[in-house]
Amino acid sequence: MKMRLLALLPAALLLAACNKEAPTEPAKPAAETAPEPEVAIAGIKPVDVPAGFGYPGNRDEFQAWADTWQIDNITTAAWNLWAGMTSNSGQSWNGTELPVWDTWCGNEEVFTAKGCVTLERPARAFQKPSQIGHTALRAGKALPSDTQVVSFNKFNPAMANYLGSQHAGPGNANYSYVAMQDLANLNAAWPAETPISARKVEETPYQPDNGGTEGFTAIETKPVIFVVKATGLTPMPLWMGPQQSTTPANATPETWFNCVLLDPAGAADPGTAPVPATPAQIAQIVPGSTMACKNYLYAPLATIYNFKMDAAEAADWNALAPNSGDGGQGLTAAEGDFGVLGGMHVNSKAIVNWTWQTFWWQPGADAPDNFPGSKQGMTDNVAGAWRNYAMCTAWNQTKGNASKDMVVCFNPFLETSSGIPAGQTSNCMSCHGTATAGSPLSGSPLSLPTLSYPAAYTQPIDFNNDPRYATFTRTDFSWAIPSNAFAPPAAPATPAAPASEATR
Repeated sequence: MKMRLLALLPAALLLAACNKEAPTEPAKPAAETAPEPEVAIAGIKPVDVPAGFGYPGNRDEFQAWADTWQIDNITTAAWNLWAGMTSNSGQSWNGTELPVWDTWCGNEEVFTAKGCVTLERPARAFQKPSQIGHTALRAGKALPSDTQVVSFNKFNPAMANYLGSQHAGPGNANYSYVAMQDLANLNAAWPAETPISARKVEETPYQPDNGGTEGFTAIETKPVIFVVKATGLTPMPLWMGPQQSTTPANATPETWFNCVLLDPAGAADPGTAPVPATPAQIAQIVPGSTMACKNYLYAPLATIYNFKMDAAEAADWNALAPNSGDGGQGLTAAEGDFGVLGGMHVNSKAIVNWTWQTFWWQPGADAPDNFPGSKQGMTDNVAGAWRNYAMCTAWNQTKGNASKDMVVCFNPFLETSSGIPAGQTSNCMSCHGTATAGSPLSGSPLSLPTLSYPAAYTQPIDFNNDPRYATFTRTDFSWAIPSNAFAPPAAPATPAAPASEATR
């Protein structure tokens, strides 16, 4: 199957980020800056979802499903997207065959002045998920101590290329969406008469298949990573609902009663179902684990997506852990240990308000009442360890336009923190609909103003008319943009004036 590879942009596009003079020619629309099929880069080649998985999909058809809540069709499309993203890219790193999504550019390439111009290794710059500290930072409070999970963002070629481009905006100027000052300048440049519906960045790309030409659309992901030691049995938290937690109101992973002991030396069959752990296996738990486990299952490491950490990744993990935790595991990493995928948000611009689906590791039985989702409806296209992940979707804020019943869809690894308002009753679309950039920059270090997350999910948000947007710029449902935009470099210190003769 033909892969779509990342088109490169010169670093100079982003180095001009802080100077907003009008260009001699207008910026190209996002669709024109989409990845060219024959362009490759040295090292790992970021490749898009291959043909055969219903990607990027028919926007009109997808929108009709969202509008009328055709959940069976939505579920099938979401599982097929998962199958395409997790299919083998034909590339490997440090002994691990890379799925398509793990070839994509990350924050450290996209949200820098140099842009995504090379990818010498998989983009896995470990960080604390931005949503956990969003509310606290806005209120000037300390970050919450719970949900100390490790994450990062990944962007498919179309989205990385969009972010690396300059975009036309008000004031007859071009703007970079990865530069904090540009976003603030864009927000300040809207004429006073601009309607709320127009105060937004340029749409991220969507282009359907056209005859023999493969289409594309923007995709963002947020993986959640845990560590498994190379020897012994490492407990991996297993979601079985909020009641199976020491803190049901905020059922963060380190509080879950159920854990699976992952065995790197176990059978390499990803279809192996977890079984109750024996006393001898429980005795092999790696020293230092601090999970709240009460009930133990056993499974081979092959049941979860994993990659072997090299020395640099282990060092990055250990540098992050003292400041933002390690998922509550209490473990340090060493070269040869494994990073494992606990869960992942996936959003695609296949419809105007994006399709939203989130996945988390759920081997064996689904959680009680399939809350907030399950493995039901999984297509045969999903293969290997990827079949051990559950899913929920939120292609609409409500269960169809005619319904007042709000959708509940959250990732147990990401939205259970006390730092996220109403996380366990949230849905992806409403939350990301508040993604915004304001002005002016303030604080030290500099901070970009944004709207708060929804305080509750009792009614849908009118994204085109809500008065809260009147002084902000909507960032096309992407919290990655305002959360990761880089600050302008500090101004050089002004040399002190020479002392006058009178003061010598």
